[in-house]
Amino acid sequence: MCGIFGILRSSKAPIDRKTLDVMADRLDHRGPDHRGIFHEPGIALGNNRLSIIDTNGGNQPIFGTNDDFVIVYNGEVYNHAEIRCDLEARGHVFRTRSDTETVLKAFEEFGPDCVTHFNGMFAFAIWDRKSNTLFLARDRMGIKPLYIYPLNDGFAFASEAKALLSLVPGRVKPDWTAIHQFFTLGYVPPLASPFAGIEKFPAGHTALIAAGKRIGPPEPERFWQAEFGTGEEDATEATMAKLDGLLEEAVALELMSDVPLGIFLSGGLDSSAIAYYATKRLGKNLTSFALRFEEQAHDESADARHVAEHLGLDHQEVTLTADMARKSLGRVVEALDEPFGDSTTLPLLILSEFARDHVKAVLTGWGGDEAFAGYPTLKAHAAAQRYRRLPKFLSHGLIPAVVNCLPISDRYLSFEFKAKRFVQGVDLSPELQHFMWMGYFDEIGKNRLFQPGILEQVRVSSLASVETAVAALPESDLISRIMHLDAEFFLPGNGLFQADRMSMAASLEARVPLLNNNLMDFAMNLPSRTLMPGGEPKGLLKQVLAPHLPDAIIRKPKKGFGPPSSIWVRGVFADLFDDVFSKTRVQEARIFNHGEIHRLIGEHRTRRADHGRNLWALLSFQLWHDRHIHGLSMGVN
Repeated sequence: MCGIFGILRSSKAPIDRKTLDVMADRLDHRGPDHRGIFHEPGIALGNNRLSIIDTNGGNQPIFGTNDDFVIVYNGEVYNHAEIRCDLEARGHVFRTRSDTETVLKAFEEFGPDCVTHFNGMFAFAIWDRKSNTLFLARDRMGIKPLYIYPLNDGFAFASEAKALLSLVPGRVKPDWTAIHQFFTLGYVPPLASPFAGIEKFPAGHTALIAAGKRIGPPEPERFWQAEFGTGEEDATEATMAKLDGLLEEAVALELMSDVPLGIFLSGGLDSSAIAYYATKRLGKNLTSFALRFEEQAHDESADARHVAEHLGLDHQEVTLTADMARKSLGRVVEALDEPFGDSTTLPLLILSEFARDHVKAVLTGWGGDEAFAGYPTLKAHAAAQRYRRLPKFLSHGLIPAVVNCLPISDRYLSFEFKAKRFVQGVDLSPELQHFMWMGYFDEIGKNRLFQPGILEQVRVSSLASVETAVAALPESDLISRIMHLDAEFFLPGNGLFQADRMSMAASLEARVPLLNNNLMDFAMNLPSRTLMPGGEPKGLLKQVLAPHLPDAIIRKPKKGFGPPSSIWVRGVFADLFDDVFSKTRVQEARIFNHGEIHRLIGEHRTRRADHGRNLWALLSFQLWHDRHIHGLSMGVN
């Protein structure tokens, strides 16, 4: 696992080494084991390496046959040994045991189609010194990040946006359209960034760029497209046996490592499944890592311990205290370099730092909800279809009025929270209502929050990219369409983004076996009725795992890794909110209306409303803006 960066210019002038060193410095956390830079007139490639495979021989950049090709690579290709055997049979000679060299040799053999051979996570760049072309690629699901920034005479790329900021002439500016979308979604959309001019290279795409007199930004070409629910299989014994075998195969492949490896164990179904199959493969010589919250309503550590004891794992726990939360927030903001509404980043960084003291890589359960229909909203859509048929005096009047009178609860995913979410967006299409359920501020709330001068700079509506995606969906049934949207937006924008940033901030590699190619291909093909027998989220996966995991874990309702952000806003971070959103600071910034922020904080503290999610998103944005736009000290370290 690594951080990569590079610059391609149309001119043949040497690229300044100091510029490259600054880019490398800003990615040092992603790869503290080795730094390598290749540069010749017009091109530079760099890599900060976290050595996992072939720790002694896999330093980058790596050169191909006759030194005609050069690669910098971030990721793991889990079937690289199989690909290597095929390439050796075709006459290729290898200098290392690393999967990086396998990727490079595959490009020499298959050209841009090489990516269709890879089962793993990756973002990489290959320079062809003979044809003067640069090849860029990013994995199917967007597990590994890649950002692009156009220059006057070319472009630059990097694993994180912060590595590109030194190339921006003058003052770095926010992209207010992306920010406006962030306040709706809770994350910056998968193709955008919060920095004006910087964009994300799309998942499942490649680009081949020829050097010449004029080099524009890459024009990505899709090599893979998700499609859900296209098969006809029912939840038969044969289907369950096939899924069981693919789960075992995926975990076995992703246990590939030359360094110590562990498991993030939350006590939920997905991470417990990973732990079971890993234990089945390796025996009991595995360490699991879990986090304990002091707030009992949010703590699932007992479930994680239960699974660890059931499987015989060496289980390690860390307790997140209020003091740890306060001291970690600055590191979270620095690592994210984007505003991010989900407060799970804070405990995730603490857990990653704790695990890094023991291992260098971990298996995680991310992706299970998207692959196996795990989100409670999927079940809620069936109820929403019936709700829309109610008389309007009920659906738009009496029921919302009763729901809005429910007392505020600090419990994670409480009935009050879910009920208030459910009655929102009833006039929208189910697909757009889904994003409202999963989201943060609505349009009315944002119009109250932002000053007119900011709103005038917003170019498109917050859900414009979603509406475009909805129009192009190939699926016909609603659940499959929602799953497709989650895989295209929420998974890369929220889950995979935070998994990459927080683990790599601790120089820890996080793997996602439930998104392994072969497993995903099978799961995506299954109809929603098979994934959700009787309308139960993850019903098929539960049936497969029932013989292997404690019954309490199988029957446990989904909670997610939910920190007590609503409590934090009223408690440990209350002073920070008062400082960051003081009337003087808000008015000087000319971004928000102080009266609206004051109202939100006041209602939350007096428990007249639960604005915890929205206030955390607001804080995340402001700390990002202070650090990455103005470069101010946050005073929270």
